[in-house]
Amino acid sequence: MSSPASDRSAPTGAASATAAELLDHEYDGIRELDNPVPGWWHLLFWATIAFSVVYYAFFQFSPVAWTVQDSWEAAQAEAYQRIFGELGELKPDEATIRSLMNDDRMMAVARGMFVGNCAACHGRDGGGINGVNLTDDHYRNVASLGDLLTVINRGAAAGAMPAWENRLSQNERILLAAYTARLRGTYAPGRGPEGSVIPPWPAR
Repeated sequence: MSSPASDRSAPTGAASATAAELLDHEYDGIRELDNPVPGWWHLLFWATIAFSVVYYAFFQFSPVAWTVQDSWEAAQAEAYQRIFGELGELKPDEATIRSLMNDDRMMAVARGMFVGNCAACHGRDGGGINGVNLTDDHYRNVASLGDLLTVINRGAAAGAMPAWENRLSQNERILLAAYTARLRGTYAPGRGPEGSVIPPWPAR
């Protein structure tokens, strides 16, 4: 009478066929079969490594890379653009600029426009790259809130600051003037002071 163990034994031919594929690893009577990972798996593995290197280099060192914060701001600005239509035709005066400076929703829209149109010269935070630092108390060509809109409309510094009167709508230019005014006092790193210190913006 055969034992249960012998009944479970593999046929002699099958055992001899796999004997050469068995590895020396053994645990609790179980031996490991040499079954190599398929070639496509190795290819996929190395492809993910190559992708991770390119991904890291792009988002860490590329000047055109974006961040999660950028994506969030873009989505927020897109949502607030719907609110933009509620403004109607804004008046190009200091009272309107002061009012918009305290409207966080409108300033989120303005920040999106600032980053898209002004950051190349003034920096994302207004600290200045080629353009002047907009975050300190020194100003050139500006002595009042209304002057900010004038500079945006007509440009300054013999064209170094371009005129935006024919590039952006009046509402957009007024929003940018309010956002630029709001940057004052944030003291972002960038260019040093240029021009003269002017009085604080009027509270109302």
